[in-house]
Amino acid sequence: MANIITIPREYIKKKELVLIPRDDYEKLLRFRKKIEWEEKDTDEAIRIFKQERKKKKLIKIKSLADIN
Repeated sequence: MANIITIPREYIKKKELVLIPRDDYEKLLRFRKKIEWEEKDTDEAIRIFKQERKKKKLIKIKSLADIN
C-alpha cells in the first residue's frame, strides 16, 4: 500500500517545496547557525577596527621587522 501525502496549496503557492531527510535538515540548520555566528563575529571585528582607527590606535608598518 502506498503512502499518500496531501500538501495544502498555500504551502506551495509561488514557492518551491523541497522534501529532505530530517538528519540532512538538522545538518543544514547547524551549518546556518555557524554561518550566522561567523557573520556576527566578522561584524564585531569590523566595528572594533573602525573604532580603533578613529581613535588613531592603529599603526602602519612597512614590514614585520617594524613591529616592536
